[in-house]
Amino acid sequence: MIKEDGDTVHYLSSEDTAVDQIMIKEDGKVIYKSSSLNKKQLEASLRKWKDNSETTEFFRDYNNDNQALLIQNKDDFAVYLIDDMTEIDDIITQMWEYLIIILLIVLPVVYIIVRYINKSYIAPISEVTYASKLLAEGNYKVRVPESSVTETKDLYISINILARTLQSLNNEQKLQRNRLETTLQNIPSAILLVNNHGDVVISNDTYNRLFNNDGPSLKGYYEEAIAYSAINRMIKEAIATEKTINETLDIKINVHQKYFDAAVVPVLSKTRKKLEGVVIVLHDITQLKTLEQMRKDFVANVSHELKTPITSIKGFSETLLDGAKNDAESLDMFLNIILKEANRIQVLVSELLELSKIERNNHLQLTPVDMSDKVKNCVEVVQPLALKKNLEIKMNLDDEVFVQAEPSKLKQVIINLLSNAINYSSDNDEIIVNVRQQDGLSILEIKDNGIGIAREEQIRIFERFYRVDKARSRDSGGTGLGLAIVKHIVEVFNGEIEVDSRLGEGSTFRVTFKAL
Repeated sequence: MIKEDGDTVHYLSSEDTAVDQIMIKEDGKVIYKSSSLNKKQLEASLRKWKDNSETTEFFRDYNNDNQALLIQNKDDFAVYLIDDMTEIDDIITQMWEYLIIILLIVLPVVYIIVRYINKSYIAPISEVTYASKLLAEGNYKVRVPESSVTETKDLYISINILARTLQSLNNEQKLQRNRLETTLQNIPSAILLVNNHGDVVISNDTYNRLFNNDGPSLKGYYEEAIAYSAINRMIKEAIATEKTINETLDIKINVHQKYFDAAVVPVLSKTRKKLEGVVIVLHDITQLKTLEQMRKDFVANVSHELKTPITSIKGFSETLLDGAKNDAESLDMFLNIILKEANRIQVLVSELLELSKIERNNHLQLTPVDMSDKVKNCVEVVQPLALKKNLEIKMNLDDEVFVQAEPSKLKQVIINLLSNAINYSSDNDEIIVNVRQQDGLSILEIKDNGIGIAREEQIRIFERFYRVDKARSRDSGGTGLGLAIVKHIVEVFNGEIEVDSRLGEGSTFRVTFKAL
């Protein structure tokens, strides 16, 4: 402008320029200077400009009221422009103000939109996801609050229906499982369940009590868990043939011999093409076997006991018919023998009928009985028998020892035990009878010093027709039913009987009842 128009100075002084301070030099001589120019400030700005960089044409001093200096050297002219930068700062400040205002308006709107999206979509999905995890873990009581948002309402309802259905199915499954477990555990038969891999998955209490000494339920492969080869053999055969196997097993458990009606049943799939496992049922028939053997022994014993006297009666009757009846002495002797054998048959039949009545237990009327008084009466009854062998019966009786019993049957028990003690004692010996109350029990003890009973025979002496000394028992007219009758009577009275004996040292029979 200076080169082309010589009146530039007048223009600059007359125009309202945007720059605060202007100075123009030509050949180092100031040809124009604004009235507001501060020469000292200019010199200070030039010094700072030279200290920072001499190559730049622009320098801004932030420490001096935020001023900026622009120097333009061209040809012989030098132009200095000094201006405050407050306008830019104002613009920046104003921009920030506008930005803050915009943010204050936009952020709430964005917050509301995000909150709506979160409440309507994200939160329901999170709740449904959490509820699904709880359902997968087996917590079927979980429920999600139903939403009013149309998009998620059906999802909430579906999850709640699913939870209720799963809870109902789980409750039904638990009920069925409890019923099955209760049934299995209370079945008197021993039951095992082996899966298709051969692992024992169920063993009920009866099996654990009989075969596992009340130990924990069996686990693991059946050939390792089950210690009885006969059972393992049946399981292997049932798995191989996929058919039911039935056998009667004779198994020794500890020291006892037991009999079981065993059945191994394969469990097939619905299509009956795949084996799911096998069920083993072991029904204890030891008692039935024992009763069957007892029945056989009973028939054999009764036949044997009746055979001898019947044979004697028949033989002597035939002898009399053949002519011995004409001999008065022989007639009397044979008739006495026939009478004795007939009496023996009568006693045997009477005791069998008595034993049968006691077992039915439907005719006894129990009343309080003083056992001490009853023992005194019974001793008086057997005293003549004891005097024949010069035996002394010593009594140690507490007063008023009452028991609940039927008087005549209690007398039968005492007389039977006293008679045995007399029969199996040596001459010139003694028998001791004790009656006492102890620990809520009424106790009767009859002790002798006779032949005694071997340990292996002590468990059998209460069996029917069993005799410790068969010759002496027959000579004394015994039938072998006395102790069997005693045992049954005592059991009817809710008492217990036991024997303590050593061979050659005598025996002690002890009867205990609940004291009144």
